[in-house]
Order: sequence, then C-alpha cells, then structure tokens
Amino acid sequence: MRTLLPFALMLSACASFPELEGTISDAARDAPYPALSEIPVRPATGSGNEATMLARIEALQARAARIRKIEIGALQ
Repeated sequence: MRTLLPFALMLSACASFPELEGTISDAARDAPYPALSEIPVRPATGSGNEATMLARIEALQARAARIRKIEIGALQ
C-alpha cells in the first residue's frame, strides 16, 4: 500500500501534456469578460412544520450534549 503512492507519482511523471500556447485565437483573447449575475436564492423546501423542526433541533442538541460527556480516553 505504501508503494502505491510513489508508483502513481512516477507513472504520472511519464504523462505528456498538450501544448496550450497558440490554441486561443486573437479574437477570443481580446474578448471582454462575461457579465456576472447573482445566483437566485432557492426557496426553502421542507415537509415538516415549525414544531417538528424544533423537536428535531432539541433532539440533536440533547444528542450532542451526550456525546460531549463521553471521555475519549476511556474508549481507547
């Protein structure tokens, strides 16, 4: 397994890369940058109501509190 990474690096060193110089036309090189626009915000989709979400949040917070109490040194 340790020899796989050096082998992959040596193998990639043998690859030939295409020449990029001269592949862009003068018209494309002199073209202006495209205008950027904002990404539209997607509306939030949810199947539950607010009470369901609050219950999930409380359950996750309680789970996080239980996980924080675990002593990691005892697990090893």
